[in-house]
Amino acid sequence: MNLHFATSNTNKLNELSELLEYRLTPLELDLQEIQTTDLQELVKHKLKQAYEHIHAPVIVEDTSLYFNAWNELPGPLVKWFIENLGLAGMVNALYQFKDKSAQAICCLGYTNNAKSMYLFEGKVKGVIVKPRGSLNFGWDAIFQPSEHEQTFGEMDPEDKNRISPRGKAATKFKHFLTQSAKQT
Repeated sequence: MNLHFATSNTNKLNELSELLEYRLTPLELDLQEIQTTDLQELVKHKLKQAYEHIHAPVIVEDTSLYFNAWNELPGPLVKWFIENLGLAGMVNALYQFKDKSAQAICCLGYTNNAKSMYLFEGKVKGVIVKPRGSLNFGWDAIFQPSEHEQTFGEMDPEDKNRISPRGKAATKFKHFLTQSAKQT
């Protein structure tokens, strides 16, 4: 089975390929990202667009960051918060509040036809800290998972993938693919 991943983000492509132990075909599409705080709605919208473009099995993914002090913002809008405020600016704005707790959620969507969409979520609780470690991958440098001393940006990729929301979502998706293959 040829499995496409609708992303232009090489880091996401490589990370998900490694997690799934599957060679994914990148599908660079200019998907319209609706402005919503509902992660599943966003992923379904992207999945529908991607499938309409290629009519073949396709994966889409979005990872959101929720600050408890901000009533779960920025959520799926985190990309735009970072683009406009920068990581340090976003952290400084959050540090005006006492509560630094956060939750990272990855939603991975898959379809192989026009009717069925499957969603797989991974969640990790943690705290927001001043940037530490690599600044090359979204907000990894500011998210420190609960019960860990390092941010995702400081962890080696294997350790990060073992506990990350994308790693957890990928594990669920991999199990789904294995079970689906057994049924055919």
